[in-house]
Amino acid sequence: MNDQEMIKRYIYEVVKRTPQESRDDLRLELSALIEDMCAEEHISAEQALLKLGSPDKFADRYRENSRYLIGPEYYDNYLWVIKIALACIGISALVSAVVTSILNADHVVRFCIIFFQELISTAITGSIGTTGIITIVFAVLQHQNVKLQTKSEADTKPKSWTPSMLQPVPDQRVIINRGDSFVSIVFIIIFSALLLFAPQLFGAFSYQDGKFTTAACIFNLDQWPLILPVFLTGLVIGLIDEIIRLVIGSYCRIVMYSSIICNTSGVVLAAVLLKVLPLWNPDFANQLKNAAGGQFAKSGLLRNWDSSFMSNILLIIIFLVSMAETGYTVYKTLKYAHSAE
Repeated sequence: MNDQEMIKRYIYEVVKRTPQESRDDLRLELSALIEDMCAEEHISAEQALLKLGSPDKFADRYRENSRYLIGPEYYDNYLWVIKIALACIGISALVSAVVTSILNADHVVRFCIIFFQELISTAITGSIGTTGIITIVFAVLQHQNVKLQTKSEADTKPKSWTPSMLQPVPDQRVIINRGDSFVSIVFIIIFSALLLFAPQLFGAFSYQDGKFTTAACIFNLDQWPLILPVFLTGLVIGLIDEIIRLVIGSYCRIVMYSSIICNTSGVVLAAVLLKVLPLWNPDFANQLKNAAGGQFAKSGLLRNWDSSFMSNILLIIIFLVSMAETGYTVYKTLKYAHSAE
């Protein structure tokens, strides 16, 4: 490792531990400081870095408080995920409030009352729960120092820091696409909110006598208290996996292990949900046939409705998608990130 590479790694390790708004200035300041030390004291880059100390301790000089629930390295991603989550909860609450009001109101005043009651209660409950889960996940990552503790550091555990411990700056081939995490997080949060607050939306509706009514819900709402916890557990596991990808930002063994564990757990929970629990509404087809004067009776869906077949198809799709994602993560990690660890 030459001097320039060593300096580049050191600056990267310091800067990523500091608040976002000060990183550009700190990058320039630290680069100039190291150059001045080498020139004025006639020492090597390695000796200059040794005098500055380990990156995490040096970064403490630029923090107002070194004790964080969510530290600077994680805070920007944490705030970003929270904003996404709150926006998704807001959308879900709005959809739930509108549909619930339409189905239960027979005049404008009643519609407004139901709408605002549903909107406020759903938004508040969903925001508190989602924010709590995300905060707990980031706090655990922060206090376990997930991103900073690399394989070489964990294995060697030296008594004092040296520049040889600096890890390479990740190259583009191992960078995880932020947009992919964004889409996944949005889907998980919106889907979870709808399952929690408005599962009746997953079904068919009819319009008669100037009013919308629920023709049939595809889920077995009579057993929903038994089904919902398993459903949400699987989605929360997926959310945790996406947050880990977002925080770390590149393929490595932590991301690989997270993908293996979370996807395997997700497949197991999907099997329980689809093959063990009574997920589907057993009267779905009959309810549709009887709804709105039989307007659904000629539907090809009803003639071929088979909940067991649907469960098998969904389980196969979930298994294939999970294995494909895990395989891709393992491939990326072993091929491109192995040398960096």
